[in-house]
Amino acid sequence: MKILLISDLYPLKSDNTLPSVLEDFSLALKEKNIIIEIIRPNFLFNTFIRGHKIFKSGEYLQKGIKIYNKNFFIPFLFNNLKITNDFDIIISHMPLGHIYADLINKKLKLPRISILHYSDYRVLKEFKYSFYFKNKLKKALKNSTLIGARSEFLKKELKADFTLPSFIEKENIKEKKSFNKEKLKIITLSKLIKRKNLNLVIKALAQVDFDFEYIIYGKGKEFKKLNNLIKKLNLKNKIKIMPYIDHSLIYGKLDENDVFILPSIKETFGLSYLEAMARGLITIGTKKEGIDGIIKNNENGFLINPNVKEIKEILVKIQNLSKEKKEEISKNTLKTIKNYEKEKIITKYVETIKKIL
Repeated sequence: MKILLISDLYPLKSDNTLPSVLEDFSLALKEKNIIIEIIRPNFLFNTFIRGHKIFKSGEYLQKGIKIYNKNFFIPFLFNNLKITNDFDIIISHMPLGHIYADLINKKLKLPRISILHYSDYRVLKEFKYSFYFKNKLKKALKNSTLIGARSEFLKKELKADFTLPSFIEKENIKEKKSFNKEKLKIITLSKLIKRKNLNLVIKALAQVDFDFEYIIYGKGKEFKKLNNLIKKLNLKNKIKIMPYIDHSLIYGKLDENDVFILPSIKETFGLSYLEAMARGLITIGTKKEGIDGIIKNNENGFLINPNVKEIKEILVKIQNLSKEKKEEISKNTLKTIKNYEKEKIITKYVETIKKIL
């Protein structure tokens, strides 16, 4: 089988401004002896606004996978990228990926799967995209053979045919041995951007009357604002923002903590939630976002609306839980996470692809 994957979300070289999820999926498919090549159709204005790195148009080789980077000033005029017709299927992610896939498939005439992210939801639902992208995206999805979604929320909202969630390597799933007795240890791994709502967590912690330690690992535009807020609320001894850490160190840091919190909005999925659950942490996510449906409230974690009041209430609740209840929630996270082991997710994904070939 040979797949042509199209998306501007695919990371190139050391660009950590983009998530690794599409590369992770591609490498997992490669392990199944599936040939996969990538086209990155970059609308330069969009790339600049989102703060991502811009690479020259051309061919790249990354971890044994060919990547064709094509930059556009106006999507998708002057498209001179020549594509061979030796693929079996086209899979696209993100609005520009779907639109470009629809354009080139007029010539290739291949079966096509479109995988929806939160960006697709925004283009389809928000008025500001009506002028150009919305109708083109609707047309591209209508011409798709099958439509997938990256979360149960998106599947339901956009009436997709199946879900394609992120996965966890089996060896990274580990039972949590104990919870800290002296103080509640809280962690967040995230970009420091506005929609992650980390300022709300800091403000909520300023109002609690129990001992805690909160460490944020990440970098981004909100670093200065968050640091100033911590100083203003006299929380420098309890809350620290640490630099971005290599992915290989993440699980060690998670093991040192009890609670993972990320009250993010406009979140497609959020691999960091799965990583926290894989280590048995009590995990807090946002209602009606990508993790909703995987986290079940008061069973294997907690779901909240992103505001100071609810964040404070849930942290106080967790602090007051009995040792037995904390351990029960922790064990339930591990039961849940086993459904998201890499082999299970990829096997199901390959079966879905084969059904339409």
